[in-house]
Formats: sequence, structure tokens, C-alpha cells
Amino acid sequence: MPADGSATIVELQALGGAELAPLLEDEKARWMRLLHWDFSPLAELIVRYASMGTLEGFALRDGGIVAGYGYYVTEGDKGLLGDLYLRGAWRSPVHENMLICALLERLRSMPWLRRVEAQLMHLSMQSSQIAPACRPPRAFPRQFMIASLETLPESVRPGSGLHFERWSAYWSAEAAELIADAYAGHIDSEINNQYQSPSGARRFIENIVRYPGCGYFAPDCTWVGLDGGGRVIGVCFASRIAPGTGHIAQICVAPSHQGRGAGAELLRRSLESLRASGSVEASLTVTSSNARAIRLYEAFGFRAIHHFEAFVWEPL
Repeated sequence: MPADGSATIVELQALGGAELAPLLEDEKARWMRLLHWDFSPLAELIVRYASMGTLEGFALRDGGIVAGYGYYVTEGDKGLLGDLYLRGAWRSPVHENMLICALLERLRSMPWLRRVEAQLMHLSMQSSQIAPACRPPRAFPRQFMIASLETLPESVRPGSGLHFERWSAYWSAEAAELIADAYAGHIDSEINNQYQSPSGARRFIENIVRYPGCGYFAPDCTWVGLDGGGRVIGVCFASRIAPGTGHIAQICVAPSHQGRGAGAELLRRSLESLRASGSVEASLTVTSSNARAIRLYEAFGFRAIHHFEAFVWEPL
């Protein structure tokens, strides 16, 4: 790969977990400082896979220092940039482009892939700064919001006939149908194409429940809204991302029940449950153009503390 000064790109599989560990300690500190998020569970997985030689991606090496890395995973005909991070002294568009271009070149060498998605929380450059060789993506501005749980709004009175229950795996299939229905034609389904079908939404739910990418799933703080016939009309998935910090990983309501208070009551119940279990604050992410959702979150005290972009390369 072309080098910037002394910095070069190397395969992650050429490194061991021990070589990545100091970089991940730096990343863990940034996640906690900036987003109040304990990155340790993911960092441990990354070190484990790197130690086994199964982590696919590249690192930026400068002399004897591993200054940055990025990895990818594939799912069907889609690639995902799982993470991209550089130490502060190397955090620049030049070095970030070196890693992104290396990752995209590798993914484009796989003829079955049609699409690549990325939500890189710590990228310093904007989409307009991505090198032409990387083929600039479609970009979707997003926000990371956080709120204190000290005071919550009073209980909302949604439309008559609705009731609410805590999460059970029993609701998985209906929740997947709901997500696909709620996000039909929505901008978030352009960012994450799992929202475009019940089968994709089912994988999305499984990822929340089984893996620590959105924190540790909190079934006791996850709520389902049901209509008078017992059908799922809304869901709010919650997780824990650090001691004292919860996270709303997903909230959606069926189009037939939007604007009637169900979403606000689901959110209130999840936040109240997080508070009761020891959380003092909660966070979430939202697409910046989703003004309706942002108004709801601001009514609960959420404020944006970080802005980033979601990227989609399609076609590759």
C-alpha cells in the first residue's frame, strides 16, 4: 500500500492480539470519555479473534507502533466496516483514508458483495473528505444523544386498548414483522438494510440480544406494546453499556399507532426500568433528519453530545 511518511498498512492477521492491545486500551478510554460507553467487551472479542488470526482487516503501523486499525465482517451480499480507530496523533483524513481504502479494496474483491455499510463513531473526517479512490459513499448525518434519568416525564396515556409487557423471546417474530413494517420507506432502512425485511429484522434483533455491539441486552428494561387483540404494535429494546449507563438500542411503533403516545410510553417504561436497576443516564442514536423522533427524545431530556455519519456504498 502507498505509505504516508513512515506509516504503512499491514494485514491484521499479521499481528497478534498482544500488538493490538495497547491501541484498544486507547480506544476504550475514548469510548468512555466521549460516549460514556464501556468498550471492554468488544475490545476483548477483538483481541481474542486477532489472537486466533481470524480478524479480517488492516492496521496502520508507524515504526514499532500500531497506530490504528479497521476490520470488516460480511453477511450474505453485504459487508460491514465493524470499526475504524486511530490514536490521537495519527487521527487524520490521510491515515483514515489509508485504512478505509484498504478495507473497501478487499471487500470489492469479493464478487458476491453488493453493498457496504459503516457507522464509524470515531472517524475524524467527513464524507466529503473520503478519497476519490475509495468512491465517496452516501452519507447520513446521525447523533449520539444522552439524558439523565434523575427526572422522567409522567406516564403517557396512549390510545385505548393498549397494554405493555416486558420482553420475552416469544415476541421475536412479531417484533421483526413490526420493524420491517415501521421502517418501510424510512431513511433508516437505507442506512441498515436489515430493516427492509422481516428476516433481516430478525437478524437485527438476534444481534442485539446475543452480541455486545449495542451493550449487554437488558430484557428486564425492554418493553413491548400490544393492542387489544394481543398484537405487537411497538417495541423498545434496552441494553446496558457501562456501570450506571443504559442505552436504547431500538424503538419503533407500527404506522397505525404512531402519534398516539405508544412510543413515548414505551420509552418511558424502558428508561424507568433502567433507572430502577441502577442506571443514572441513558443514551441512544438517531438520524439527524428524523425530526419527529428527536422531538420525542428531547422531551425526555436527551441532548446530542456527538455527531457522526453513517456510510453506505452501493453499488460497490
